[in-house]
Amino acid sequence: MKRLLVPGIPAALSLVLSLCTVGATVGWQDSGFFLAGVKELGVLYAPGFVLYLLLCKAWTLVLGFIDFTLAVHLFSALCAAAAAAAIAGASRALLRTLGSENDVAATVAGCLAASGYTFWSSALLAKSYALLYLVLSVLLWRMIRAAETKIGRDFTIVAALIGLAWAAHPSATSLGAAFALFVVLHRRVLGAKGIAWRTGVAAACAIGPSLLLPVLAMRRPELMFGDPTTLGAWITYLAGGAFTSRPGTFGLESWRVVHALTFLWEDFLLVGLAAALVGLSRLASVNRPLLLGFAAWILPSATVATLFRIEGQQDLWLVAAWLPLHLAVAVGLSRIPRRVARVATLVAGVAGIGWAVAVNARDVSMRGYDLAEKFGRFPLENVEPNAVLLLESDDALATTRYLQIVKGVRRDVLVVDAARANPGASDGSRPLYYERAPESEPTAVPAGPLMRRPAPGETVEPKDWPFPVRVDEVRACFRRERGIRLRIEPDRLIVEPEPYERRWIAAYVRAQGQLGHAFFRRGEHGRAADAFEAARKADPEAPDGDLLHLEGVSRFLLNDFARAEPLLKSSLRMGLTSRQRVRACTYLATICRRQGRSGEAMRYQEQAMGVVGSDPDLRREFDHFNRPR
Repeated sequence: MKRLLVPGIPAALSLVLSLCTVGATVGWQDSGFFLAGVKELGVLYAPGFVLYLLLCKAWTLVLGFIDFTLAVHLFSALCAAAAAAAIAGASRALLRTLGSENDVAATVAGCLAASGYTFWSSALLAKSYALLYLVLSVLLWRMIRAAETKIGRDFTIVAALIGLAWAAHPSATSLGAAFALFVVLHRRVLGAKGIAWRTGVAAACAIGPSLLLPVLAMRRPELMFGDPTTLGAWITYLAGGAFTSRPGTFGLESWRVVHALTFLWEDFLLVGLAAALVGLSRLASVNRPLLLGFAAWILPSATVATLFRIEGQQDLWLVAAWLPLHLAVAVGLSRIPRRVARVATLVAGVAGIGWAVAVNARDVSMRGYDLAEKFGRFPLENVEPNAVLLLESDDALATTRYLQIVKGVRRDVLVVDAARANPGASDGSRPLYYERAPESEPTAVPAGPLMRRPAPGETVEPKDWPFPVRVDEVRACFRRERGIRLRIEPDRLIVEPEPYERRWIAAYVRAQGQLGHAFFRRGEHGRAADAFEAARKADPEAPDGDLLHLEGVSRFLLNDFARAEPLLKSSLRMGLTSRQRVRACTYLATICRRQGRSGEAMRYQEQAMGVVGSDPDLRREFDHFNRPR
């Protein structure tokens, strides 16, 4: 019984935390894809995550008497609890190799891991990360055991777990240096043949589940990111080159480095970090090869997670990198003087867990949280019957597919991934909505945050859909910056951090901006100015230069110079086109002349001329703006 307490207490704590905060609705980003994939055993994006799909599907069948979404989330909770138990078990095994029998330190290390922000979050998500942490935690445990026993069977188990780690999530590839170092250190025990056939075991466990991909694809499920039914397509799918070969995918962003350090703090806090540092210093003096192994695990994995710019879940990748640090926490706690060790370790553990729960519970909890699901319902429930809904973002695609496949919402609507298919050349028999209308559809009309393509001969008026949440309500719900915002420009890929909830703000700004553009083109400058103003006030921290400029122009054309002038001045400080700069400077010069500020008018006129230069098109634009009226 005492032996079971070391892993059992962290597992119980993790389950309690999960049960208190688990939700029964879809989460942000791509969790809707995983929910839909489990529901129908679909083909997820490369490499397919077949191991997760099969295990989670079996779990939901066992729990068929409860809500499906909740059951999937509880699978993650179970995996996270087992991972916390494995961390405690690995910590105990490590302490024993160092000559310490400190079960309390091992138990506390597992509990602190369970209460870390990102580790805890993974227990509530319909994704494969909690399964990955379970496999990797058990792998650490078995590596310690194999290094101690030198028994061939233990090395074989390690090889199998290495393969299963990749099958759980391909990010395990970044741990290759640690695995290679482990083999090198034990090469004499393993021998060349032992290394060769165990490499085959690892490869079989890694690829084995993916052999079912063609079977899943031939069923033609609704959720299919690819069609790996031929050998070539299957190999390409496993390689996942579409994610890593895109220009701008990798690069150093200072904010991602800062975020990595922030995530480290949030998962360990002061108690965990202090204990980890003490533990690492202890290993440096008594077991340098093990410290080198920790470094080979942590540094490459953390570096890849930080440089992989388009990965929106850097925090979840980093949990896998930090796993050996939880073992170092146990080593550090074991250094507390023996006369007060038990009490002091328990006090440190209670303080660390209490602190983590106090600062993390609100932001982690998914109980009653429905902003992500509403984000998918909003466009799906507002489009016309039998519409085609062409979407681009993961949030919109994943949540709508989840609602259709899992919840049966608006099955009449055809949801299409804009990156994989384009029905723009259809006969127009079905209403077509774009998340972002292409330049080839200049007649598209705003419909809430979407754009609707009119059928031939059809007249469609711009529609301002009432949003189900107010901007101020969303702002009050902002959580930590766990998402990223991608902007693809002609010469670069811009990646910026944001809270997931901010995507509601972006949708509202897009809706109002599209309305403003539509009214502006129709010469309804009053309505255009109001729409542009609503967009600007909704997101004052990240003003859009184009919308700011057009609001200023609209106010100018309404002769509302007092409001037009500051807007045009502000827009000049942003990335406007040359034509927009000429227009802004010319209108500002006009305002200044009418108010008797001839010196300022001349400066703006000269600034406009400087932009015009020898460009004949801009010269015509300039002459048009300055034509006497």
